[in-house]
Amino acid sequence: MATAADVAFLDNALAQLEGARRWTPRTISKLEALIHSDDPWAVYRVDPITFAAEKGITEQEAIDLFLHATHQGLFHMEWRLLCPQCTDTVSSCKTMSTVTSRCYCQLCQNSVDVHLDEFIAVSFNLSPRVRELLWHHPESLNVEDLMLRYRIDRRATMPGMGPFSEMMRQLILFSEYLQPGQTTELAVDVPPEWALVVFEAAGARTLFYATDSAPAREQSINASLTPESWQASHSTALPGKVVLKLTNDTAQRAPVIVYTRPNDGADSGVQMGPFLNGNRLLSNQTFRNLFRAETLAAGEGVGVRDLTLLFTDLKGSTEMYERVGDLSAFALVQQHFEHLRRAVQEQEGAVVKTIGDAVMASFTRPEQAVKAALAMFREIEQFNTQRGTRDLILKVGAHRGHTIAVTLNDRLDYFGQTVNIASRVQNAAHADEFCITEEVFSEPQVQQALAGKDATREMAQLKGIAALVPIRRVSVV
Repeated sequence: MATAADVAFLDNALAQLEGARRWTPRTISKLEALIHSDDPWAVYRVDPITFAAEKGITEQEAIDLFLHATHQGLFHMEWRLLCPQCTDTVSSCKTMSTVTSRCYCQLCQNSVDVHLDEFIAVSFNLSPRVRELLWHHPESLNVEDLMLRYRIDRRATMPGMGPFSEMMRQLILFSEYLQPGQTTELAVDVPPEWALVVFEAAGARTLFYATDSAPAREQSINASLTPESWQASHSTALPGKVVLKLTNDTAQRAPVIVYTRPNDGADSGVQMGPFLNGNRLLSNQTFRNLFRAETLAAGEGVGVRDLTLLFTDLKGSTEMYERVGDLSAFALVQQHFEHLRRAVQEQEGAVVKTIGDAVMASFTRPEQAVKAALAMFREIEQFNTQRGTRDLILKVGAHRGHTIAVTLNDRLDYFGQTVNIASRVQNAAHADEFCITEEVFSEPQVQQALAGKDATREMAQLKGIAALVPIRRVSVV
């Protein structure tokens, strides 16, 4: 199933996309070629990181490209929780608001803790407004495609064995739709130390039979699919011939797959190549500018294992307001924000919020925060020089660690001790100083970025933190 592209809509959207920002040559034409691909699956769950590698553009530009294309209606964004064992899509969300902190993989029978920088994948699907394709109607897919192309991520591989979906295809013994009330019977052979899995791919309901070591002549298992779960006559299977009698006791057609797999969890070796994760997207300024309505559900927090947070402040801002007047001081502060935002965005970070005269920014890598801080000092110094006065005197701090992404005041924010320490480290900085914790400084790329600068180590007593915190004090004058 495929329809011709809506040419008028596509041309208008591409024209708007062309003017959204400055792109490297032929970037838009590369996207247009993807949209017109003969392979309908090429525009399903497009990963910007993979697209960047294939098309020879930077990852940052590719992320911006798909964000702007989504903003123009060419694509839809999808937030997916991937099982770390099998890469099945445990949960698919059209918006961040339905992302939860814990899920359960029916395929692997495992609980999954959600972290934005691990198996939360953000991908992009071509809008049916542009061109309607078969995967826009998953009910039209055959059962194997529904399972292995619609659910399992095509970038998942087994080391030395190729794509995980193709390996699974070799293990499938049965894959058909069972109509309401239909019963089917099949005989399968279960090798020793293997397990038998019966999976209903629409509702993600699984029967998992762990086999014992003793072989059996023949055994029969009756299993009925109800709206809530599978109901089976046995909970385990023995190696050898198994006769399965499957009945669909629901009012809906059910896509059922039966397959065998090693009983020792060998499929945990599945690997994923680089992909756009939720943490990187939250630290993308384009995402925060274009999709301000994207927030987590109220009261829901999702963990981030590794994030670098940077805080800035202006030294002596109260005196500046007194000296130049409120209106002039406000204008200066707003201009200084623009310089800081530019420095943050050039290092692939995002401004989380402004707090009075201060900025809070997030980065996925610590060296990005350090380079952004150094650029901030340069930008502000040049601005002061142009004005002929040093009204704006900057101080900066940064810390790295685990945090929790939350929604506060209808805006994506971060919560936890890493946030507290980053803020306090900034308070420890003097005028024209940049203070960072050892967690930031220990990264080799950070030390390279600070080459030639003194990074004096000291133990600091930070407000509200009981223990002394080792920091590095970097003077930028």
